Amino acid sequence: MEKLDTKYIYFLTALYFIISLFGILHHELWLDESHHWLLARDSNSFLELIQNTRYEGHPILWNILLYGITRFTLNPFWMQFLHILISTTVVFVFLKKAPFNWTFKVLFIFGYFMLFEYNIISRNYILGVLFLFLVASYFKNREQNFILVCFYLILACNVHLLFSVISFGFFLIISLEQYQNKQLFKKQNVFGYLIFGVGFIFILIQIQTTNSSWLLNSFDNIPFHEKLIKGFIAFFKGLITIPDFRTIHFWNSNYLININKSISSILGLLVYFIPLLLFYKNKKTLYFVYITLVGVQIFFFITQRGATRFDGITYIIIIIALWIENDFNPKSNKLNLQFKTLKNIIIYSILSIHFFSGVYAYALEIKFPFSGAKEVTNYLKKEKLTTKKLITFSCEGTALSPYLSKKIFFLNNNSYESYCNWVVASKINFSKKELFKLLSNFKYHNETIIYISREDLKTNTEQNKWEIINNKFKIRLLIKFTNNILSNSNYYVYEVAKIESINSL
Repeated sequence: MEKLDTKYIYFLTALYFIISLFGILHHELWLDESHHWLLARDSNSFLELIQNTRYEGHPILWNILLYGITRFTLNPFWMQFLHILISTTVVFVFLKKAPFNWTFKVLFIFGYFMLFEYNIISRNYILGVLFLFLVASYFKNREQNFILVCFYLILACNVHLLFSVISFGFFLIISLEQYQNKQLFKKQNVFGYLIFGVGFIFILIQIQTTNSSWLLNSFDNIPFHEKLIKGFIAFFKGLITIPDFRTIHFWNSNYLININKSISSILGLLVYFIPLLLFYKNKKTLYFVYITLVGVQIFFFITQRGATRFDGITYIIIIIALWIENDFNPKSNKLNLQFKTLKNIIIYSILSIHFFSGVYAYALEIKFPFSGAKEVTNYLKKEKLTTKKLITFSCEGTALSPYLSKKIFFLNNNSYESYCNWVVASKINFSKKELFKLLSNFKYHNETIIYISREDLKTNTEQNKWEIINNKFKIRLLIKFTNNILSNSNYYVYEVAKIESINSL
C-alpha cells in the first residue's frame, strides 16, 4: 500500500506540473504580475529594490526572488516557471503529508485556487501557502520542531499580510497550548519565540516604512457598514467559489452574488457556522479558525481589498484546520455516524465546487487571452513598430514592458518608465480632453508615434482611417484587442501624427 501511495504522489505531482506548464504557456501577464516583475527587473541594486517597494503594502520576499531571477534573464516566462515550481512543491507536500484520502487530495489540488488562481497567475500567494503547509506538515511533532515551525511562520508573514494573520493565529494557539502544558520557558520554545518575535518586528518595520496612504486614504469616506461588508462576504466567496462563467470576464466575480445579493448575504452569514459544525469537538482547532477569520476581517476592513485571490485565504484556513485537527485532538474524529456523514457532505461539496470551477477556469484560460498585453506586443513586433516611440498613459504600459524587455514612455510623467507608481496612478483622473491636450503638446519632431491605450479614444471606430483631433495632431486606430478574460485589459493601438507630417487623410 505504501508503494502504491508513493506512485500516486509522484504521478499526481508530475501531472500537476505538466498541466501547470501548459497553463502558463497560454497565460498573458496582467498589471500586477508585470508590476512586481518590473520592480525587480528595473532595480539596479538590492537597496534600490527596497526603495522601489516602499509604496507596495506587500512584504518583500516575492520581490527578492524575482530580483534574483532578473539578474540572469529579462524573460518574464521564468517568473511564471518559478511560480509553478513553487505550486508544484506545495502539491507534493500536500500529497505526501496531508492526512486526507485520495479523493480529497485530487479535488483540492485541481480546485480553483490550486489549479488556477494560485498557480497560473504569478503572484506571491502560493509562496505563503507553501510555508503554511510546511507548518501543517510538522504540526504533529510541533514540540520537537517548534523552532522550524516558527521559522516557516515568519517566512509566511514576509509573503503577504494576510498570511501574517494566519501565522499569528498559528503561533497564538501553539503558545496557548505550551502555557497550558507549562512549557513556555523550555529552551527550545524560547528560541522559537525569539525567531517569531524578531521576524514579526521585521514585518512591522516594513509596514511602518511603507507609504500606503494612497491606498488607505481613498477609503476614509466609505460608510462603516459598507467597510464591514467587504470582509463579511469574503468567507462565503472563499468557500463557495463559483465565478460567473456566463461571461468571458469571469475573473474576480461570483455567480451567486451576481444572481442575488440578498440571498448571498444570508448565505454569507450562514457559512460562519460551518467551522462550528466541522470542529465543535476540537476547541483548539475551532479557536484557530475563528481567530484567523477575525484577523482576516480586520485586514479587509482596513484595506478594503476585494478580489477572489484574497477570499481564497479563508478557504486555505479551513483546509489547514482540517489538516491539523487530529494533531490537536485525535478523539475529535470519533463522531457519530450521522454527524460524520454531515461533515463529509459539507467538506466534499465545497471541494467539488472548487474542482469544477478550477477546471472550467483553466479551460477558459487556455481558450481566451487573460489580458491583451502579449497580443499587443506580438502585433508591434510583427508590424515592426517597436522601433517607433511607444507611448502609454500611466500604468497602462506596465503589462507591456515585460514582453518588450524595455521601458515605455509614460505620457503623464513625460518619461520612460515600467512598473506602476501607485501614488501617481491613484491621483490620476484625466478626461479624454486632457489626454488630447498632452498629446497635442508632445514634441513629435515630425515623426509618428504609437499610442497604446486601454480606452477607445476615437469617435470613429473604423480602423486605419485618420481622424483629426485638433489643429496639431490626428490619430488612426491600427488594431484593438478586446476579447480578454480580464475586463479592464482591453488595448487599442493608435498611430498618432502631426497634421503636417501626413499629406493625405
